[in-house]
Amino acid sequence: MDWSAFTKGYFLNRDTLVGALLLIDASIPPQKIDLDCANWLGRNNIRQHILQLTIGLTFVFTKCDKVKKGIGGRPDENIKEFQDTISGLYPEPPPWVMTSSVTGLGRDRLHHHMSQLRNYWDNESV
Repeated sequence: MDWSAFTKGYFLNRDTLVGALLLIDASIPPQKIDLDCANWLGRNNIRQHILQLTIGLTFVFTKCDKVKKGIGGRPDENIKEFQDTISGLYPEPPPWVMTSSVTGLGRDRLHHHMSQLRNYWDNESV
């Protein structure tokens, strides 16, 4: 089976799906594949508002501690460029988290976000 068709079918037809994390390398300028994924997820409304908890798509910017020479941009500039590029796809931008596996940046925030998704799932399945 074509991997693209499989993953798209999963996102569109999975009743138990409560969240998707799109990981984006912030140490380099926005890549076409990341923009295409964000575009597809936005066009297909992979985002829901249930109770007071916003669930669905979350952008997770990785490698926020790195600056790659010759590739362009600092992480904060690359993130802004990505957000500006996809801003027209979402009436309300998805939540996002800046992370670094080296420094631990964003780890607690990401864990908290994921626990909210789990809590939502645990409460719904009761």
